[in-house]
Amino acid sequence: MVEALIGCVAGAVLVEETEHMAREAGLVDIVLTQKTDYVDSLTEWQDPLYRKILEFLPPNAKPSDFVTSLYVAAKKPVA
Repeated sequence: MVEALIGCVAGAVLVEETEHMAREAGLVDIVLTQKTDYVDSLTEWQDPLYRKILEFLPPNAKPSDFVTSLYVAAKKPVA
């Protein structure tokens, strides 16, 4: 979907890639917490993009089954 490519999911990466990038940046004690409730609540906003995405999901699937948002916590090591 072109709308998804230019919308908020543009440039999205896998959760594992987010952790890899944090490690490559030298961060430690990385904790990634998925915000599934947040993603699922987006469907209540009546946003046309999310409504369209819902049409393409398998029956009984939720957006958070395929897409997530993350809280990222990490520390910069003391030199």
